[in-house]
Amino acid sequence: MSEQKQATNATHDPATELVNSSTAEQTASLCDSARISSPESSMETSGQTQSRQEAAITFGRDQANQSLGNDQSTSVMETAVTSQTQTNEPSPDFSCASIVESSATPGQTPSGVADSVECSAATSEAELSVGPSEAEKLAAPLVYGNLWKAIWVMSWPLMITTVAASLIGIVDVQVAGFLGAPVQAAVGLSEQIMFLFMVFIMSVSTGTTAIVARHFGERDIPAASRATAQSLILSFIAGVLLSAMALNVAQFLLPLFARSPDVLAFSREYLGLFGWYLIPFSITCISNGSFRAIGDARTPLLVMAVQVVINVVGDYLMVCGDWPIPGLGIRGIAWSTIIGSAVGAMMSLLLLARSPLAPALKQLNTVSKELQLKVLKIGIPSAFQRLGWAASVLVVFFILRMVKEPTAALASWTIGMRVEGLLFMPLMALSLAVSSIVGQNLGAKREDRAVKAGWDVTFVGIGMMVVLGLILIIWSNQIAGVMARDSETRILTAEYLRINALSEPFLAVAMILSGALQGAGDTKMPMYVSLFTNWVIRLPLAWFLAIVLDLGTAGVWWAMTASVVVYAGILAWRYKEGSWLKTTV
Repeated sequence: MSEQKQATNATHDPATELVNSSTAEQTASLCDSARISSPESSMETSGQTQSRQEAAITFGRDQANQSLGNDQSTSVMETAVTSQTQTNEPSPDFSCASIVESSATPGQTPSGVADSVECSAATSEAELSVGPSEAEKLAAPLVYGNLWKAIWVMSWPLMITTVAASLIGIVDVQVAGFLGAPVQAAVGLSEQIMFLFMVFIMSVSTGTTAIVARHFGERDIPAASRATAQSLILSFIAGVLLSAMALNVAQFLLPLFARSPDVLAFSREYLGLFGWYLIPFSITCISNGSFRAIGDARTPLLVMAVQVVINVVGDYLMVCGDWPIPGLGIRGIAWSTIIGSAVGAMMSLLLLARSPLAPALKQLNTVSKELQLKVLKIGIPSAFQRLGWAASVLVVFFILRMVKEPTAALASWTIGMRVEGLLFMPLMALSLAVSSIVGQNLGAKREDRAVKAGWDVTFVGIGMMVVLGLILIIWSNQIAGVMARDSETRILTAEYLRINALSEPFLAVAMILSGALQGAGDTKMPMYVSLFTNWVIRLPLAWFLAIVLDLGTAGVWWAMTASVVVYAGILAWRYKEGSWLKTTV
């Protein structure tokens, strides 16, 4: 194609339309300012005008990169700029002040003309009325277009991702069953203790998603990249420090929750290796959180798929197949998880280098304490929320070890949580999806769309969990029979599934609306509600029912259900009240 045809076609390209649309929005804003300000405050230098044009062109190129590919979009943008240069005309000054001055007649002040000149003098009415260009819609599908389509685009990959992630835990416990109930209990207890350390890294991810999504909704890609870079630095340092703590401090926590000598011995053996998992986990967690923030849910799915394959195959080969090193036992479960996570971390960084957030990788040698504190300000309440929940889970372990058949009780709790976790993983996906959607729409100043997204996704989750709850009730015995080897553990597992199935629709409300609030940066209220329902309702009620009234494990299960119902009710009130919309990040 000749250069002349390329210049002609560039005027119809989405990237060029994006520049025009961006310029139109800037012009409209400047026109409004000119009507209420003095001529001096409206004047611009040619350098400012050129800077604004270059910023518009840069933004257009960044957004076009996502839909057209880097090479093609760069060629289009350069062609558009070349076409303008070849006309030998000076770059137009888009400021309203210059337009008003050029329209003024002798004796008439620019401000007087500003009152009578419509903004169409600076840009065509068509540019202002058509709304976002096709390139903008392609670059920000969570902000523009059909809301249900945006929910679907984000939700289905995250549903598969979260279900796949839960499969790792289920397979770990299932394979541990071949080694005996004490090993199953040790795996469950060890992973809950590890969760105490993981929450700090996950909190950084929460802050990252909220900030990156807000900047991406504002179309500020450089700011989103800077937030990603600082989050990666922060989380990696945390991963190294927390791994060292997990390998040492965790050993002293085990005797508090494991009364059986066998469970204690296996837990120490497992944690002595599994503690290293936090380092690759920190990289994967932040990278995937950044991908979700910009509306990319497929990349985390790809990373998780590779991790699941390595983890599941590794479990069966190392434990059941006794390969490649015989006699690994419970250590084989830990090794398969670490290897899978390390591969996932390397994949995440490679894919990040090919994303709109690629500049983040070039900023890893620069530390911004101010930006890191901003991430932590949003993330720390989320950390305390997760930490409070994880600590309450350990107290549940403490209560269960005091009932009859404590080993069977701990094993049934471990299995029940894994099975239930597989079912509510779709809720986690919906929570993550709505978090990104809410964050981007608040950044784009589309508050009504943000609010509607939260309610729409919540109703989807409720319908889903009603169906899955019925499945738990009807097939509880069959599910327990597959996961447990001894009869006592099967009975208690089936009991867990039937009672907790009643809380699943309320769990949908709690998890999804919590995700929506966190996407807005409002992480304090979910923290307060979680701490209240776990420590004021769940744990005292579990102790009273299980120990005082001697209901055993059933009392613990009923206390868990009651706390979820209260949690859902308070968060629904908070979301409807609406003050969270004023949260700044």
